[in-house]
Formats: sequence, C-alpha cells, structure tokens
Amino acid sequence: MTRLSLWFALSVGITGLLAAQAPSASGSAEKEVMAVEQARTTALERSDIAALDRIMADDVTYVHASGKVDTKESYLSAIRSGQLHYISWQPRDLHVRIVGDSAAVIDGEYTVRVTDSRVQPSPFDINLFILTVYARRNGNWQQIAWQSTRNVAASPSK
Repeated sequence: MTRLSLWFALSVGITGLLAAQAPSASGSAEKEVMAVEQARTTALERSDIAALDRIMADDVTYVHASGKVDTKESYLSAIRSGQLHYISWQPRDLHVRIVGDSAAVIDGEYTVRVTDSRVQPSPFDINLFILTVYARRNGNWQQIAWQSTRNVAASPSK
C-alpha cells in the first residue's frame, strides 16, 4: 500500500506541475537537464559515487522496477559495495519538459544491463519505462525522484 500511495502522490504532484507549466519551455534548460541525465547514466556505468552524489538530491526517492524503494544513502551504498553494478544504459525516446523555472520531468525508455546481487547473481537486461524529476537547486539540476517499471512487451524472452 505504501508503494501505491507513493506512486499516486508522485503522479498527482507531477500532474499539477505540468498543468502549471509555462507555454514555452526553454530549449536551453531542456538541454541542461538532458546533459545532467546523460552524466547520471555515465556515472552509473562507471560507479562514480562522487558524481552521483552531486547529481542526486539528498532527499531523492528512487523507486526501482522491482518495487524496491531506495534513499540516496541506500542506493549509493549498494553501488559502492558492488551489490548493484550498472553495465550499460541505452536511452530510447527520452522527452524532457521544463516546469516553471525550477523543475523538469523526463519520461521515456531505457534498456539497462545490470548486475544486482539483491535480485540475482548474474548480469541481466531490463527494459524500462521511466519517469524522473529534476529540480534546480542552488543553480544546479538535481534528481529528486525516479520511478521505473518493466516494459514487458520489450523484455527479452528467456
């Protein structure tokens, strides 16, 4: 029930933000946010904790496709320990929307190759639909929320 409540609250909040969006979003801000998102996936592939620490807000909520919810601390700890290791992130159809002057929403798809010993010991591929939210804080874009779900139709057959 907690995950459902979190998802509902996130959906309602984002819907409200999008409704308040200015008619013309800045192309420059969109490029900035997409550059930060690319830096995030590169940092994940390299297990670059310092870069991830800068990109992820201290209060980020990270909801995996499995339903597992991580805080920044628990997520970075899993990467640091090697329990969670991202091998590759391949984006597909990512779209960014700027909301006002301090929020951005990205939606789209990723194909991810990952080793997550919390799930299974060997590397696996997962196709995801994603929704992530960034906020401009102290002049920098930071990830404040991540929600993913499996794209079952695109998942490799076993």
